[in-house]
Amino acid sequence: MSKIFYDHLIILEEVEIELSRLEIEREERTEIEQLIDELVHHRVLDRVLTHLPREHHEEFLEKFHRAPYDSKLLSYLDEKIEESVEEHIKDEVGKLKKEILEDLRSSSKKD
Repeated sequence: MSKIFYDHLIILEEVEIELSRLEIEREERTEIEQLIDELVHHRVLDRVLTHLPREHHEEFLEKFHRAPYDSKLLSYLDEKIEESVEEHIKDEVGKLKKEILEDLRSSSKKD
C-alpha cells in the first residue's frame, strides 16, 4: 500500500492481533487487511471533507491526488478546519477500530 499523509495517525495493533487469532487462510487475511485499509481511507477522507469548508474541497483533492504522501496536507487542512484535523482523524479511526474489533470478535465466537 502506498504511503498517505495521515498514516502515522493510524494505529491498528489491536485489530492486527484480533485478526491473527482468526483461523483463516493467508489469502483471506490479506483480503480482510485490504478491506480494512480501504475502510480507513474512506472514513478518514469522509471525516476530513465533512469538516473542510466546501470551497476548499477541490483544491484539497487536487493536492491529495498529486501527492497523497505529502505531510504538508495536514498543515493545509489545519489552516482550513477549525478543530485539529489530527484529532478528527484519530477520533474517526478510533470509532472504526471499535467497530472492526467487534466484528472480528463476534466472527471468532461463531467458529
